[in-house]
Amino acid sequence: MTSKLSEKELKAFTEFSSAAEEFEKQALKCEKIKTKLIHTSPIVKFLLSEIALLGTTFNVDNIKCLPCDETRSGGFAPKYGIVLCQNQILEKSQLEDTLSHELVHLYDHATADVNWNNIRHLACSEIRAVALSGECKFNRELKRGYFGIAKHFQECVRRRAIMGVMQGSGKTQKEAEVAVRSVWQDCFNDTSPFDEIF
Repeated sequence: MTSKLSEKELKAFTEFSSAAEEFEKQALKCEKIKTKLIHTSPIVKFLLSEIALLGTTFNVDNIKCLPCDETRSGGFAPKYGIVLCQNQILEKSQLEDTLSHELVHLYDHATADVNWNNIRHLACSEIRAVALSGECKFNRELKRGYFGIAKHFQECVRRRAIMGVMQGSGKTQKEAEVAVRSVWQDCFNDTSPFDEIF
């Protein structure tokens, strides 16, 4: 018994097939870049080795490529690990910055008594993750349309940390700004496990 698909059903099936194919391509691309970074990126390798020295149970299998909403490129959840948003990753350098950012959160979780529901703790880890990950490099900011010379790095860290606090806590921009400002000095100057910001 064979039945023909209606035009509407055929269109829906074609759209579903295209979406599934795109999802698969994104997943493969993300996994390929992730694996390469784990083995070749100096910053990723360094952070992973420092985390391993802490005796955590974390391993690279806890870094997953998954689809996410359009507001983020990655995430860290203590119980689950790190998510790299496969549908938001456009190039290797972006994934490297995102993975490094999330690894700083993991490092903070392993070395400090971080309460992720405490907005000041979250703000501190966001400041550190943004500052240490490379996401405020000049060329990255240029691509985002931000220009500036004097204190531009600090402004980028502040702006992106506020965004991270808002995403991670659901707080308003004003609440996030207050939290970031309240911990700025200590957290911006804390470059561990690095000797300095590079």
